[in-house]
Amino acid sequence: MTEILKGKGLAGLIVLLICIALVTAGCSGADNAAMAGDAETNEAEETVTEDTEETEETPAAEPGVYAELKQVNNKIEITPVPGGITDSTVLPTFRCTFGEMTDEAQKALEEGRTFPKEFFRDLTACMLISEAQMEGKEHDAIMYSLSTLAGLANEFWSMDPVLKSVEYEAGDDGRIAKSIYNVHFGSAGTDGKIVYDNQARKWYLGDAEYTGSIDSEETLAMWWTVFEIANGDNQ
Repeated sequence: MTEILKGKGLAGLIVLLICIALVTAGCSGADNAAMAGDAETNEAEETVTEDTEETEETPAAEPGVYAELKQVNNKIEITPVPGGITDSTVLPTFRCTFGEMTDEAQKALEEGRTFPKEFFRDLTACMLISEAQMEGKEHDAIMYSLSTLAGLANEFWSMDPVLKSVEYEAGDDGRIAKSIYNVHFGSAGTDGKIVYDNQARKWYLGDAEYTGSIDSEETLAMWWTVFEIANGDNQ
């Protein structure tokens, strides 16, 4: 996994965030991790935190900004900006819209399952952060991350998940120790956490280890193909 030096402050943590985000849950492909690790430093862009429904009191989200980022001690916390990604948003390096991506995702599922579009939308926002943060990134690196996030979203679809924030927690050695997804599970009416132990490469639902197929090679390949179809790459 990507390392940062202690004492580099927010700028160093931002580099780490982008590198980790681009391989956010998977870590099952060394080539993809290396690709994401080559990301260059970009300055964090100012984001908005207001409700983004366009009214006189609440202006629309700043174009190209998907989430806001802040540092709290040894953590980076990312919160999706409402309206930052809409169905008509074209994500960096893509030709298709976000709506077309999620429509294709729904088509790929067996009857009776529902793709958790809004959960995936917010996961995507927190991974990308902004157009500026993704400038110069490789399409395949972003595809890898989106495929992993789609696997994560689909794994917990029946729990009606709503993302509140994502935290990246650094250990004493400066490496990312945990990726923490703070979620409200609508089916249970309670808040909880989906945690990825970056160093052990294990998933946890709360404190219990989770043994699903979130980032298996088969799962990643399926979602990769779905997004290729949506983007017109398989035509």
